[in-house]
Parts: sequence; C-alpha cells; structure tokens
Amino acid sequence: MLSAIDIANLFVTYIWKLHGLPKSTVSDRGPTFNAKFICHLYKRLDIKPTYSTAYHPQTDGQTERIQREAEIFIQMFGNHCQSDWVALLPLAEFALNNLKQTSTGKSPFQICYGYNPRFLVGQKSDKVVPNADKHAEFLEKGYDKVKAALSLSQERMKYFYDQRHKDKDEIQVGDKAWLSHQNISTDRPSMKLSHKKLGPYLVIKRIGSHTYKLQLPHTMRIHPVFHINLLTKFHPDPHGRNPPQPASIITKEGEEEYEVEKILDSKWKGRGKTRKLWYLIKWKGYDEGSNSWEPIDNVANAKEAKEEFHKEYPDAVGA
Repeated sequence: MLSAIDIANLFVTYIWKLHGLPKSTVSDRGPTFNAKFICHLYKRLDIKPTYSTAYHPQTDGQTERIQREAEIFIQMFGNHCQSDWVALLPLAEFALNNLKQTSTGKSPFQICYGYNPRFLVGQKSDKVVPNADKHAEFLEKGYDKVKAALSLSQERMKYFYDQRHKDKDEIQVGDKAWLSHQNISTDRPSMKLSHKKLGPYLVIKRIGSHTYKLQLPHTMRIHPVFHINLLTKFHPDPHGRNPPQPASIITKEGEEEYEVEKILDSKWKGRGKTRKLWYLIKWKGYDEGSNSWEPIDNVANAKEAKEEFHKEYPDAVGA
C-alpha cells in the first residue's frame, strides 16, 4: 500500500511538474488522503481537498463517469486477445486530451496549451527504411483505431446515462427525498425485508450537479451528502396516508434511537432526588397515536427540538 509521502511524490513526478498545483482534488475518505501529512501538505500548498459523498465513491459523478468511460474505451480499442491495448494506451491518452469536452467546449490540450496538437502521418516516400514505415503505419492505424473507439464509447456512455436518468424527478432544495437504506444499519433483522427507503428527509443544499445535502437526524451520525442515485423525490400520498413508519437508527454504540419531530409539552415526574423532567414527543414518521412521554435522558440528542419548544413556550417547566 502506498504511503501518503509516496502519493505526494507521484503527484510531483507525473502531474505537478507538467501542470502545476491544482486548486482542489477529489479523493475517497481513505486513510492515505486523510493522513495528517497530506492534509498539512495541501494546506501549505493551498490545495482544497474534496472528499467523496456517503456511500457513493464519487463526489459529483465526474470521477465515476471518467473511470467508466475509460473502461469502455479500452474494451473497444483492444483486440480480442487483449494483447495490444498497453501499446495503444499513449495514443488513447492523446486522443482523450485532444477531444472537445461538453462541459467546457474545449479539449484538455486547448485549455492547457491553447491549441490542439497535430497527429498526422504523411505518405510513404520510399522503402529505404522499412521499419520506420512500419512504425509510422502502426501509429496511423493505432490512432485511427482509438479515435473510432472513443467515439463509440461516448455513444454508449450517453445511452447508459439516458437510461439511468430517464423520467427521474428532479430534486430541488426544499423538497423532501427518500434515502436508500443501502449501507445504513437499522434495527430490522433482515435488510431484504426492511423498507428500502428511509425518510423522507428535507433537502437543504445542492452540491454540484449530482449530489445533495439532507437534514438528517443527529442519531444517524453519517455524512449528510448523497449522490442522486441514492435519492428519490418524495410525493405526498394522494389519499392522505402516512408513509411506512421508519425503523430506528442504530448508533455507533449499538443503541436504537428515533428522530424527534417536535416536543409538544413538558412536566416534572417524581419527588426529591427522583424528580426528573419529561417531554411529550411527536416522533418523525409516526402519527399522533405514537406520541409518548419520555425522560430528558431519552432526548439528549434533540437539542434543537428542546430549544424550539422552550422558545415557543417560555413558561413551560424545564425552561
């Protein structure tokens, strides 16, 4: 496994010496890129680290698209025996860098150097050096091959993208969205038989073109930014029925917790040393029949709900 210093040296050797220092980088949340060495080095070099979203390795989908396109690209220009793709990789890289990008309207070469480098092979002049002619033909045919493969891979990527996003409701800030239960632990014994979606949760921010920040309960203790593939826009039931009651969230300590939607009332219970403050709780995702009185210890994570309640009812007990 490469160390943080190894990564930094690779950056210098292959990237920074050619293009200078980046303004930001995209990486996962692994130990290498979260290491103190990298974090402090980035700070000294004024590089902003951008990390992947929860349960989706790519922050805004850009990395995923590039990796998937590169994979399809290589599959298409390599021969059946997969024996020539390594030799064609430099030509493939050149073709990619010479291709105009939809997002910028320019090729990477144009952005970096201000022009597209040429790659033309002239006609044969003589047969004095046959090996030179043979190599020139390899370059010409190889470049034509990778350009054709690049065009086909783009068409396939567009098809896959259109299929995934066909008729998908656009999510806006202020909407509510269901969150896929993928990689989130609940108290249900079988994930296959559990509700496939959690929430709905309020969308509070859009980050990039494919990721959103949700207002999650404090008990979930996970990164609140998710890729759109994990979200589904919430539509109220036309018949006024409540959505399925959510399962409790399992905290890192292995305890069950439910989200407090609102505190309705407060009272004292007990006498002397046993006297304790209790709150009447409206649980998020549950109807009024599930409201319950809970001791203050059970709502320790509902700080905002407690503050809102006492602000609205300053004379209530416990203020």
